[in-house]
Amino acid sequence: MGMRISLTRAVVVVPATATPREHQAAALLVEEVQRRTGVRWEVRPEPPEGDAPAIVLGVVSRLRGTDSLNAAGSLTSGSARAEGYDVIVPPVRDGGEAPRVWVTGHDARGVFFGVGRLLRSLHMAEGTVEVDADLVHRGAPAYPVRGHQLGYRPKNNTYDAWSPEDYERYVRDLVVFGTNTIELMPPNTDDEDTNALMKVPKLEMLGILSRMLDRYDVDLSLWYPAMQNDYEDPAVIKQQLSEWGEVFERCERLDAVFVPGGDPGHTPPDVLVKFLDQVEKVLHRSHPEAEMWLSPQGFSEAWIQQFFALLHDHPPQWLTGLVYGPWTRRTLPRMREETPARYPIRLYPDIAHTFNCQFPVPGWDPAFMRTLGREPINPRPMGYARIHELLAPYTVGFVTYSEGANDDVNKFVWTALGFDPHADV
Repeated sequence: MGMRISLTRAVVVVPATATPREHQAAALLVEEVQRRTGVRWEVRPEPPEGDAPAIVLGVVSRLRGTDSLNAAGSLTSGSARAEGYDVIVPPVRDGGEAPRVWVTGHDARGVFFGVGRLLRSLHMAEGTVEVDADLVHRGAPAYPVRGHQLGYRPKNNTYDAWSPEDYERYVRDLVVFGTNTIELMPPNTDDEDTNALMKVPKLEMLGILSRMLDRYDVDLSLWYPAMQNDYEDPAVIKQQLSEWGEVFERCERLDAVFVPGGDPGHTPPDVLVKFLDQVEKVLHRSHPEAEMWLSPQGFSEAWIQQFFALLHDHPPQWLTGLVYGPWTRRTLPRMREETPARYPIRLYPDIAHTFNCQFPVPGWDPAFMRTLGREPINPRPMGYARIHELLAPYTVGFVTYSEGANDDVNKFVWTALGFDPHADV
């Protein structure tokens, strides 16, 4: 075992110039350590006097030039890139100076991910916290989109029973491993309106969660299916635009809207795109920078050919990119070839199901298949690592499809590999 430094009496240093999100990252660190050890670290704007260890935390551009950062030298390997971080324990020089730990980020997200890396590196037990004396972790994400759908609806096996506090606790755990996107749903989907487990109405929960995600600087993507029968009927269009607009306005933060072409939905591509032309105007009234994504999943061969012809001949200016999800009549490499280069592709991998799905378990014993069904607890770290390796290079990242806690291991495997594809599973 290598040398360790005790951090049991440490102080977390967050400079006075820090933003609310940097303070939120510090709170995440302090509260998660206390939860596991009972040790409660103090947060202050300056390093303590004497021999008490200090954990200096913040965005590198705001820390640069302070005495504490100069003592650590240049921390730019990870922090020089978007969402990157450095977590370093510099050698303690002679003279009895107090130990220091630096957690620096290129931006607020980098600080959160640096805090996550530190939390995963600490040695924690009841009443004690230690860190390796030679700890050095530098990182920046390989893929810009790393997210998971946590839909608050009766269809899934977990999320409908959650309170806002449960959601926040879960989002924290995902952020620790590098998640930067959470996908939620509008009140009206292909689902029951409510059930006995739901503690908060859907639209109210959406507003609560959008504010919570903003505190952690996590993007909110909204999965919004177009399920009406006739999007050429002026009355339907008017009613739908009003409904969609109300949902958009309820979100304090909204970074992206993803409209699946099918599953659910059954609108021809040309009609759907014309409707989304109008949705874009409604969306950008309340969220001018929000992206719009569209998938061709569920399209027939005739429809998918029409769709790609439309993208080439009359490319929608509002369309950010395409989503590759289940039930798409193309392999991902072929879809990348047929898609105009201007449009990135985002993965929508089903990590929840084990057969009759996008990624069935190969060679699964029929006895387990018949008795467990398609949604059992299903950790598949090696399988999904291979799937990520094969598919991710065609994309800018992923937002996984999840039905609840049964696929927890898979979420963290995807998140970690989206950050570092060479990570040891």
